[in-house]
Amino acid sequence: MNQTTSFFLGLTGGIIGFIYTFYAVFYGTIDETLFGESFFMGTSMIAMILSSTAIIGGALVKSKPRLSGWLMFLSGLGLPLFISTFGLIPMLFLLPAGLTEIARARNSE
Repeated sequence: MNQTTSFFLGLTGGIIGFIYTFYAVFYGTIDETLFGESFFMGTSMIAMILSSTAIIGGALVKSKPRLSGWLMFLSGLGLPLFISTFGLIPMLFLLPAGLTEIARARNSE
């Protein structure tokens, strides 16, 4: 996998993470309205930060491959933890991109 593919995987994973995070916020708002309390609202804000970190990691692929790999990898691991099943699809994009960049940076040394 080359750097362009890692860039697009990181960018796509971050954007899909944002979309699913907004859906989780919507779901949390409805849940809070109906039942009075929701855990999706607080965790969705953390997922939004992780999605933006994934986009930043995708943008740094060419200049700092090791840092970008770790940012995408950790964001990919964190999204399913904070927005549950909504984070599984972004994880499928972010983990391969992150692992590829970490391995590429390790091999270039």
